[in-house]
Amino acid sequence: MPELPSFAGLVVHGHKRGRILGFPTANIAVDSGGETIEDGVFSCWAKVPDMAGLVGATVSVGRNPTFDDVTERRVEAYLHDLDAMLYGMRIAFFVVHRLRDTMRFATVADLIDQTARDVERSRRLLEEERPNL
Repeated sequence: MPELPSFAGLVVHGHKRGRILGFPTANIAVDSGGETIEDGVFSCWAKVPDMAGLVGATVSVGRNPTFDDVTERRVEAYLHDLDAMLYGMRIAFFVVHRLRDTMRFATVADLIDQTARDVERSRRLLEEERPNL
């Protein structure tokens, strides 16, 4: 298997919008490898400190064009089936698949529907492929 692109960074506070949308995300202040990741939505494996193994994640990289108050590039990770306090932790991500481009949605409901499809697809893809890290 070819080496997977990777990046890492600290979990920082964001708008907490993901919680409201039903997909709580960890906002990542990328400190390593971020320059190699293009904007889009990705299926990733994540290495969380003090946790054995890897956690599946669906990660959005970009400016969140659906919301006019987001002007800077962000990395937001929805860690599948993980309910933990992550602020201040440094998490490493290993990209497995690019799911789609970043896009602007007409409504928040459209964004929620697409995010649900992204997470479902990400889970399926990760079931098929575990990296050799």
